Amino acid sequence: MPGKIDHPRIVGRERERGILRDALKAALDGHGQTIFLLGEDGIGKSWLALEAARSGRSMDMLTLRGRASRIGPWVALRPLAEALAGFPRAAPDHAGQGPRRELLEWSAQSPVVLGEQILRLVADTGRACLLVLEDLHDADPLTLAVVEYLADNLGGQAMALLATVCHEPGPSCDLAHLLAQRHSATLLPLAGFEPREVRLLVASHLKVDPADVPDEAVERLWRDSCGNPLLARELLRGEVGTGRLVADDRGCRFDGRIPVEIPDAVGRRLAQRAARFGPAGQRLLLTAAAIGERFPLSVLQRVLRVSEHGVRAHLRAALTNGLIVADPQDDDWYVFRNPMTVAALRAQQIPADRALVAARAASAVRELYPGLPGEWCRFTAEMMVSAGDPAQAAQQLTQAGARAMTAGSADVAADLLERAWALLDDTADADLRARVLADLLLALAASGRVERGLQAGEAMEGLLDAGTDAATMATLHARLAWLAHVGGRYAVAIDQVREARTLLGTEVTGRESAPVDAIEALLTTHLPTRAEQVADRAESAGCPTCVCQAWLARGLLARSWDTGDPADCFGRAHTLAAQNRLPLWRLYATYLLGEEEWLTTGDVQALRRAEARARRMGADAVHHLVIARCALDHVLRGDYAGGDRLADSHLATARRLGLTDAVRELQAVRAVAAAHQSVRPTSRQLPLDGSRTPLVIGLADAVCSLLEENRDRALRELAEAAARRNEQPVSLPLAGQHGLALLLRVLARDGRPSRPDVPRDPASRWRWDNQFTLLARAVLLGRRGRGKEAMAAVEEAGEVAHAYPMARNLGLRLVSEAAHADRWGEPATWLRTAETYFRDAAVPAVARTCRSMLRATGVVVPHQRSVAGVPGRLRQMGVTEREYDVLRLLADRLDNRSIAGVLFISPRTVEKHVASLMRKTERPRRAALSAYAAQVRQGEP
Repeated sequence: MPGKIDHPRIVGRERERGILRDALKAALDGHGQTIFLLGEDGIGKSWLALEAARSGRSMDMLTLRGRASRIGPWVALRPLAEALAGFPRAAPDHAGQGPRRELLEWSAQSPVVLGEQILRLVADTGRACLLVLEDLHDADPLTLAVVEYLADNLGGQAMALLATVCHEPGPSCDLAHLLAQRHSATLLPLAGFEPREVRLLVASHLKVDPADVPDEAVERLWRDSCGNPLLARELLRGEVGTGRLVADDRGCRFDGRIPVEIPDAVGRRLAQRAARFGPAGQRLLLTAAAIGERFPLSVLQRVLRVSEHGVRAHLRAALTNGLIVADPQDDDWYVFRNPMTVAALRAQQIPADRALVAARAASAVRELYPGLPGEWCRFTAEMMVSAGDPAQAAQQLTQAGARAMTAGSADVAADLLERAWALLDDTADADLRARVLADLLLALAASGRVERGLQAGEAMEGLLDAGTDAATMATLHARLAWLAHVGGRYAVAIDQVREARTLLGTEVTGRESAPVDAIEALLTTHLPTRAEQVADRAESAGCPTCVCQAWLARGLLARSWDTGDPADCFGRAHTLAAQNRLPLWRLYATYLLGEEEWLTTGDVQALRRAEARARRMGADAVHHLVIARCALDHVLRGDYAGGDRLADSHLATARRLGLTDAVRELQAVRAVAAAHQSVRPTSRQLPLDGSRTPLVIGLADAVCSLLEENRDRALRELAEAAARRNEQPVSLPLAGQHGLALLLRVLARDGRPSRPDVPRDPASRWRWDNQFTLLARAVLLGRRGRGKEAMAAVEEAGEVAHAYPMARNLGLRLVSEAAHADRWGEPATWLRTAETYFRDAAVPAVARTCRSMLRATGVVVPHQRSVAGVPGRLRQMGVTEREYDVLRLLADRLDNRSIAGVLFISPRTVEKHVASLMRKTERPRRAALSAYAAQVRQGEP
């Protein structure tokens, strides 16, 4: 029945079992061998010995077994006596032989004589023999001497000797290695199970399929047992007994929420293992376990108050025995190899004893390492938790969190500060709670844990009631406002700024109001007058953080309102942050500088460096925004599938973290990708919160309207996008109100410039918009009869737009209309180029208009088939009409020559179409593409 623990059987160990089988076969052929199975308690030595004995009996070998033991009075040669005591049962025909009777007087014989008598006794039976001696680490010296003689003289005998030995210092282990060195024995050291073998062990005991065993259950058992099969089996019994692991007719399920209990058998075994080290060694292990799974030797020595020599002697024994291992990262630190050992040792102590050890450890660290450098601050905090002083622990964790933020590890800082906050209750000191909360809100904002930060912010009202001063409360509201802004909760952010202003009063300025001024400047970049005012106030206070934030706000103002050089502002912020060790604000400056370079030149390398830095820092808020920019770059360059994949791969994480702003940006990328393929964005692609953002309206809706040849609608949408930028800060100046709207107004004779040059516009800085600005200038120049200058402007626009194929061809289609009317440029060439692109891109409206305009210019245009038959999903992939024709024929698995004959094109052209289809549909081989083509024919995709 599923769920019942079955009798143990050997799982894995295929290599070792193979070696043992080969040794038995060699013994049958008269080539004796000695094999030592070495390993820790419970590793499976006895199981393999039992398996070997069963195999020996199945081969009709004389099988003798004996075991050394520490239980009862000491008996010389016990394992050999026990093995040969069963000789009459194993070989009844030889029960009366003299040699066997002579062996009854063991102690009177020398090891050589005893060994030789055993060899002769076995030889007289005429059968091959397997002698199994277990637990030789408990054997007496005379037994080991006999084993040595047997191992040295088995070469020509029909006998195999198998011995099990604990891999720990002692005469038996030394003998095994000595015999192996002189090639008289083979050593088989047994390592712990890997997770795969633990899975098989669980499945075997529960009688379920290995694939049905939950991964979490396997991971827990493997970790807690360190791969020791016996411990794993005992722990498995505990898991089943407590209901954590259930196997029944409905399957195998694991519930990690049920508390872990150490099985009595596991606790006893681990405690007995520690007791072997004597009272002093056991005290060392108990003290180390009270400190934790990982402990420093210097602190342990100070707590024990013993000499360094004494500590190292016992530590060396524990290392050799495998109870602990050295930390490879630090010579002073050691780790218990098995976490269950720690739990078993701690169970032997009363809580007061553990608290006393923790308090002494904290005191020792302060004495040894003044100022608590590095990880000692965090270590001391953990000791104070164990000592029952949560307030002191919270202070240490807060200090460690602040250091982590300064070092640029936002995720680590957030973890430490969350732990500190959790240790403080309503009765704790209000100033301490406020200090911890202020640091926590900033770390949570940096690491992108917005929802958690908003929950923590709910505690601010209690701090005010506890008497926290107004300036501190205002700073807390400012931090919460920034966190809300990071998460895209603009209304919440503004409310927090208002709360801070109310607390401070209208007359307060300077350092007390600077944190609020700085955050408000970043929140009001859509209101340039107000943003400039509060940015100036924040800078005048002189606080490095506030000054840095003020320069970031000025850079965003310069970007949106052309009030200066954004790169210069962001560069100043970056320098200030670097000089004052403000890694978070340095990261924001790095990101904005990278974004500025991308907007200006189209180069994403600086953005990618910012993304790598954000990932190293654990700053998820910035990381996801950079990903959104990189995904948008894919889309603008015509790699729609790549942009979609990149956005989709990060959406779930952004949603989980509560990064509404990043979610909105990533969904906007998907909307733009669809619109640039002349497909109206669906509800799945639009941002759920604020779907009508300026970016979506201007870069998606308006462009889609142009691809539908609905210019009036595009103008209305661009006007709406421009109006929306005054409602709240705009993330990117790519909503079309600059270059694209300007070009459409000029084409509609609505530009009304006083001269043929386009008026200075911020769009001239951004590469995407600048292409349209240059085309608008070309139209104005051509309209005034300056055709050569107009042509030069079109060529310059083409150079700017070469990275953006869709925009480049859309611009050619738009400008060719004016060029034909005003008789300048090469409108026919431009229309042919645009028509080819949009026909291949399955954008029928523009392709059709291009053909009509070509005919109007007197150019003969061959009739083109409608692309309406190309399925929408394939159109989104960029599959062209001709590629779709090839794809349909691939469903019949035709070769290139046959397809070429049907379509009246060359086989080389078919080959190019097939390669393009494999890339666009992400099918690695032609056979996979043919199978996909069959699905398309059936309407499955």
